[in-house]
Amino acid sequence: MSLSPDHHPTIPEMAENLASYALDRERVLFALSRVPKADAINPVMVEYEIQILQILSVGWSMSYYMESHADKTALVEKFWNLLFEFSENISSVTSLSIGKEINYFQILKERMDTYLMALSGISGSTDPASVIGPAFAQLCGTTDNVHVIMAGSRIFSLAVEGVKAYLDMVFTGQEM
Repeated sequence: MSLSPDHHPTIPEMAENLASYALDRERVLFALSRVPKADAINPVMVEYEIQILQILSVGWSMSYYMESHADKTALVEKFWNLLFEFSENISSVTSLSIGKEINYFQILKERMDTYLMALSGISGSTDPASVIGPAFAQLCGTTDNVHVIMAGSRIFSLAVEGVKAYLDMVFTGQEM
């Protein structure tokens, strides 16, 4: 996500940039490359869940960093509308491929509830990634695998840092 110095992005442009960032595979592949191949790890499940976690981490970060910003509601709404459209396409293609109805957006909502529940138990001084990693590993069916826990923590941290950096660039000189 980069910005030109002479163009301040609109809310729809910001939402598109952040949605593209949430769907980008580069960080997913980076995090996956750090998970060793092991019999106890289902690599398809880890890849599936890590993409979902990245999407949710971007959405969560936007709300977190823009908590009191006037444009928060518009940006978050536009972002999730774009993700809804993406989810509709994924659901349709996947349903046709496997012959079973899939609602990817509902899956995103269910996972968000899981991660928000994990975050609800932390204090202000606790690093959110320290609870996201174990919640991620549990969703992958490998609660005690340190590599899977670290992959979840890593993808969450990378997404949060990226969103913060982007919002800082966009709102430089403006009060957040």
